Amino acid sequence: MADPVRALSRLFRWGVPAPARGPARTISYGPETEVALRFQALLEGLAPAAPAGDGEALRAALLPAVKRFIAEERVGIEAAHRGGASGLEVVARHADLVDAVVCQLFRLADGVVPPALREPSEGCALVALGGYGRRELNPGSDVDVMFLYPRRVDEYVAATLNHVLYFLWDLGFSVGHSCRSLNDAMRMMDADLTARTSMLEARFLAGRPDVFTGFQDRMWRSLQGRRAQQYIQLKLREQLQRHTKYGGSVYLQEPNVKEGPGGLRDFHTALWVARARHRLENLKALPALGLLTPVELAQCLQALDFLLRVRSELHYLHGGKSDVLSLSLQVPVAANLGFRDEATYGVERFMQQYYTRAGALHQFSGHLIERCVARPGSHVEAVMKKLRARDIGDEFTELNRQIHILPGKRHCFREDPIRLLKIFWYCQEMGYELSAEAKEAVRSNLELIDDDFRRSNRALGFFLAILKAPRGVADTLRQMHQLGVLSAYLPEFARVACLVQFDYYHRYTVDEHTFVLLDYLEALAEATDPRLQEFRRIAGELKKPEVLKQAILFHDIGKGEGHGHVERGVAIAEAALTRMGLAQSDIAGVTFLVAQHLSMAHIAERRDLDDERLIIDFARLVGDEDLLKMLYLLTYLDINAVGPQVWTDWKGTLLWELFIKTHTILTRGVPEGEEEHRKAAALRAALVAELGGEFGAEVVRQHLTLMPSRYVLTTSSTKVAQHLQLIEQVRRGEPVAIRWDAYPMAGYSEVSVCAPGAPGRFAKVVGTLTANGINILTAQLFSRADGVMIRTFQVSDGRGAALEDETVWHRFARDLKGVILDQVAVRDLIKARRRDLLAKPSPGAREMQTRVEFDSLVSDRYTVIDVRAPDRLGLLYVISSTLSDMDLDVALAKIATEVDQAVDVFYVTEKDGSKVAEGDRMEAIRQALVHAIAEGIA
Repeated sequence: MADPVRALSRLFRWGVPAPARGPARTISYGPETEVALRFQALLEGLAPAAPAGDGEALRAALLPAVKRFIAEERVGIEAAHRGGASGLEVVARHADLVDAVVCQLFRLADGVVPPALREPSEGCALVALGGYGRRELNPGSDVDVMFLYPRRVDEYVAATLNHVLYFLWDLGFSVGHSCRSLNDAMRMMDADLTARTSMLEARFLAGRPDVFTGFQDRMWRSLQGRRAQQYIQLKLREQLQRHTKYGGSVYLQEPNVKEGPGGLRDFHTALWVARARHRLENLKALPALGLLTPVELAQCLQALDFLLRVRSELHYLHGGKSDVLSLSLQVPVAANLGFRDEATYGVERFMQQYYTRAGALHQFSGHLIERCVARPGSHVEAVMKKLRARDIGDEFTELNRQIHILPGKRHCFREDPIRLLKIFWYCQEMGYELSAEAKEAVRSNLELIDDDFRRSNRALGFFLAILKAPRGVADTLRQMHQLGVLSAYLPEFARVACLVQFDYYHRYTVDEHTFVLLDYLEALAEATDPRLQEFRRIAGELKKPEVLKQAILFHDIGKGEGHGHVERGVAIAEAALTRMGLAQSDIAGVTFLVAQHLSMAHIAERRDLDDERLIIDFARLVGDEDLLKMLYLLTYLDINAVGPQVWTDWKGTLLWELFIKTHTILTRGVPEGEEEHRKAAALRAALVAELGGEFGAEVVRQHLTLMPSRYVLTTSSTKVAQHLQLIEQVRRGEPVAIRWDAYPMAGYSEVSVCAPGAPGRFAKVVGTLTANGINILTAQLFSRADGVMIRTFQVSDGRGAALEDETVWHRFARDLKGVILDQVAVRDLIKARRRDLLAKPSPGAREMQTRVEFDSLVSDRYTVIDVRAPDRLGLLYVISSTLSDMDLDVALAKIATEVDQAVDVFYVTEKDGSKVAEGDRMEAIRQALVHAIAEGIA
């Protein structure tokens, strides 16, 4: 691949390639590149056959040959791209091709305009603007040009403009154009920020060079002093708004290569600031101006080159302009750029490279802007700044809320390397930023962080001080990471830098995900959302919050080593914390949290929270109230930071239930052993006493006697009363009785269904709910000894919120009645629902096989079946129907979806109430489920 620094000779040169001044009617054209000479030769070869003096006839005669020429040149450029040409080379070659065409079209236009129009005209200059002006054209980029005339538009200018534009449009170019006098151009620069920026990158193409030179002289005179500063502030404000609009992070799952943080626009903004402040004519001038070191410039250009290459590939794949590196495009882009699949997946290596380069471009662009903005305007200003600076110790000073290194004291880190941590502690404590020269000094002294440094008690002290702070932890660690300090102090963290997990689930890279967790933890202290108040309270009660923060820092550290990240992470965390000199009790706390950071969510979302033995076993595992609080918070933070809409109020409800039940055991002890039937008998008596007055004591007693003990042990009196009302409706002849209630704060609605028992009834209810777009979260299934069934479902709408739309509920009730009466088939309802939906396959999904696992140990009474399968409409109906066909009774179902994967759990028994036998019986169930899921609903 070509050296990107050498490519500067063809890129980012603004101005006039022809003589700066000339006679009033001197016409000049752009540089004679190889493609320009080839195109000129083509036109000269066609000249004898082309009609003279008729612009439209000339265009018609030349158009086929010119189209072929452009197509062949583009094929050659794409072949060079496929062969590994640099991104800088490809965009420059596209600009050269457009230059060749545009300049020759202007020459042809000048030739066909009648002399009567040409002679009195003042003429014009054809100018490239924007990305075309800086010679940065990707395959699908627009071509922006301006026809610039001295005072007024005349027939010659209008005829030339029309000839050039119509020819370009006929050739298929996407052209943005304007026609302005010098005065109009200056007024537009004053009135419109986008126009001002575009003209700041103006480059002469053809026509009168003196008109263009006059424009540039006036532009630079208008962009001095206060007006330049005003322009810079507007561009920085625009950049801040752009970053917010495009996600606020370099490390998003689907980054915008042009507009997102770390995208090409960051570098462009830095260039615009440098041009406005220093009249920058070429990137090679940056080191001479002291704005970037030669090494920084080389690294910045390598990053720029990579992003331009990625953007060109996006344009080629899309067949036009495309700037979002979506999941659906990441695989082909990676493959086409040479990142083939290996053990660690080519796409993940490609995205890690992308984030590394984008992060570097973001960082160096920021440095360039800081140095432009911070440079003193005069010697007097520099002296005044020095007088205003405040000494804060350790050779550091504060000025304008930035920490600087005292002049002549850049060696301060070598005198005391611990200052490489201490300077960040100062920033955090005082709420200041690091100045540009301080950042540069930190980066240039990273080799001082050696093994002795990593084992230093003083280093540990400042690192813990940063973690213990109530605010600014995430921002401080993020900046330490960007400048290389965090990975130097914790080399283990370097393994997850810019590390990607290629799926639709994780929004951020592993390192940024870690910092987002810390952001969310810090935000809890000021949270006002009622749903976050328990998290806020518990976070405020932690005895050693720094242990939780260290666990956050290490919880995904094992992902840098491949699969099995939890076990690997525990070993890595223990070794790193031991090296740092952390107290053994704290190491034990951190490693426990790393080891168990997935377990609480797993139990809450996939296991029976009414199983007392399960809760007792979990409480014994945790063993400590403060550890439980930290694990609860870590679980919430980890789920919430995965990506948008992953955390739901329903998950919060489940997690809170597990926390409360476990906390009760830890604080009050394990309840005394009591035989289940005695406890159930006591509850039956209490329920009869409470509800007998409303329903009759015998009715209540009979209902509770006909129900299994689990119903009595887990159902509240309110729910029992509702069920009795439903049973009465069925007794009066209703084929099915339904009740629904919404619990918006908990994130779910609940629907109870009562009907005479019959094989497959659970599957029919499930299918009808699915056909009505109702998302099932959990189901409890109870059947009375007399055959009456009660099925209770916790459900949500498509957004993961409580379903409160009565229209949906009424439609569900109508459809379920039809299904129960065999007036309509569930499969037909699901097929109709499927037709109403647009199929949207998950763009990041990999091939996934159905997985069925059995667990006979987690419950004393039930066999637990875990099913993982590609999610699709009707899947739960297929699974529940298959379980019914296999003569299994389902007592509890817990349903979850991870973007494109269904994770469904069923607590089942055989018809006689026994667990499923291992061996052939389990294998038969597994094969039946796999086959049914593969077949689906035809």
